[in-house]
Order: sequence, then structure tokens, then C-alpha cells
Amino acid sequence: MRREPNRRAAAVLMLALLTAATGCSGAPRPSGPTPPPPPQSLQADSVASEEFGLLAGGGWAQAWTLWTDQAQQAIAQADFVRLNTECRPLIGVPYVIDRTTGLDPSTVRIDWHHGATTGSNTLVHQGGRWRFTPDPGALADYRLGVEPLVQKRRAAGACH
Repeated sequence: MRREPNRRAAAVLMLALLTAATGCSGAPRPSGPTPPPPPQSLQADSVASEEFGLLAGGGWAQAWTLWTDQAQQAIAQADFVRLNTECRPLIGVPYVIDRTTGLDPSTVRIDWHHGATTGSNTLVHQGGRWRFTPDPGALADYRLGVEPLVQKRRAAGACH
């Protein structure tokens, strides 16, 4: 004897599966756009590695493009390239990321060393992307202008 499937039970089961799969429920849906997912700090590490690789290899114009909007206001891209061309920093030595610390969902601190020099920078999730922020001392120096900063770095023996 052949049994016909219970169509009502099959329909109820299908509706339950669709409801579970699409997140539908009897609760009203929130109105407005869906908030973006929280940024991933692993992506921040990737941007920091890219920034440090560019700096270690002399890719100053490209490194500048990874900065936050506020940091880019401290020095123009062409001036950043000119500064590092006239007073070349230590290149060819890799930056090593020692530690990554999430300060909040959209800010990560990166502790690093580059040869004998150690430092810390932050990355901020801005405009849907992680952006690099030079340290406050470097930003203050950039605001001096290229010529005074080249003189300051030469006097400190920081040009290679």
C-alpha cells in the first residue's frame, strides 16, 4: 500500500525551515539600514604590515595613502616623498610587529620594532577601511614643513 505524504505537514515543515534560514519571526523587523559588521583587527594587522613594508622598502607615496584623513592633513603626499628622499630613513630593514592590542572596536594599537628602534602606532577603522596613524611626534614634525624637518633630522643623524 502506497502512502501519500501529508502535504499540510510538508508545507508547515518547509515554512519553518524558510523562517529559520531567513531569520523571520513574528517580531517586527527594525527599520533603517543594517549596521555594518564590526571591523576585524586581523585586517588592521594586514594594513600595518603593508604600511611597514612600504616604509622599509621606500614606498613612501603608497605608504601615505594608507594614512587616516587627519594624518594626511599633516603633510602632503608629495612633501612626504620629498622629505624621505632628501633625508632617507633606514630602509631594507623590516619592521616587526611585536604586539597588536584592540583599544576599542575601531582602534588598534600596533607595537613594533625596526632595527634597534621601537614604537607604537594606531590604526583606526575609517570609511569602511583600516587606516594607519603615524605617532603624534611624527605628525607634529610633519607640520614643521619639509626643509625644517630635514635640517632637524640631519642634525640628529637620522638621515642614511
